Amino acid sequence: MPELPEVETVVRELRTHLPGRQVVRAALTAHDLYRRGSARVSAMNGAHIESVTRRGKAIVIALQPAAGRREDRLVVHLGMTGRLEWNATAPLAARAKPKHLHASWQFADGSELRYVDPRRFGYIFVGSAAEVDRSLRIGPDPFELDAAGLAKKLAGRRAPVKSLLLDQHIISGLGNIYVDEALHLARVHPLTTGERASRHAAVILEAAQGTLSRAIAARGTTFRDYRRTDGAAGEFQIELSVYGRDGEKCPRCGSVIRRIVVSQRGTHFCPRCQRAPRPGAMRSPAARARLSAKSRRSRADRSRRAAPRPAGYTRSR
Repeated sequence: MPELPEVETVVRELRTHLPGRQVVRAALTAHDLYRRGSARVSAMNGAHIESVTRRGKAIVIALQPAAGRREDRLVVHLGMTGRLEWNATAPLAARAKPKHLHASWQFADGSELRYVDPRRFGYIFVGSAAEVDRSLRIGPDPFELDAAGLAKKLAGRRAPVKSLLLDQHIISGLGNIYVDEALHLARVHPLTTGERASRHAAVILEAAQGTLSRAIAARGTTFRDYRRTDGAAGEFQIELSVYGRDGEKCPRCGSVIRRIVVSQRGTHFCPRCQRAPRPGAMRSPAARARLSAKSRRSRADRSRRAAPRPAGYTRSR
């Protein structure tokens, strides 16, 4: 699934192509790809492209709409298998229609942008800037946060830190690959609770930012579906330390990398570099207090049962 580095790579490439171009025909054939509340892509006809930016894992294209239109934003989310293909040269009549083509934007100079998505888990949204803000509802990405902000988001949470970092409402842009890589770099076990991980927020954030920056420089990670706008693959997969490498040796300590499932996601870690939290450490202070009180009562009960019975004692029925 394209994550922040893959989307950032696509955005940077589109910035070299799209600004200044005029949309002459926008079409979408798979209407289930429209996010709720979206206008039709045909509302973009006649609009000029102003800029291309990224919000979490979403591509946001700002428009100067045609006269009489208010829709000034296009959002494209690539989902798990979506990709955008750019073609600037071949005549429209000579372009082969790719399989799983669901949307296209044709420009006045004959160039074209295409959205291809085999599994159709992505989405498209057309609307005003305010409508886009209401639709996305995502948290800041790792480059927009500081350590205190991340610590605040993790504090008091009993869910595993792996699950919390995947929650796009808490922090956006991170997915399975880069959370595993960042936690390994930070030496934090994926099952560590958010409240305990909050103490290591600075280390986790630095690891996430460093991992993402290196992945962006390598133009993303390609295992199967992700492609850049010219069809080329990313290169970061050769630099991964733990993700997808279960059974191999940890590049830092030589221990065997393990795979577990956290929140229904395959999770990779090094059992030596990322020590598992003690069972008691995964409980909240209130839960530990309740267990401590229960343990004291249990010891007191055992003590009473073990005490010598007074003379003439008869157990009642």
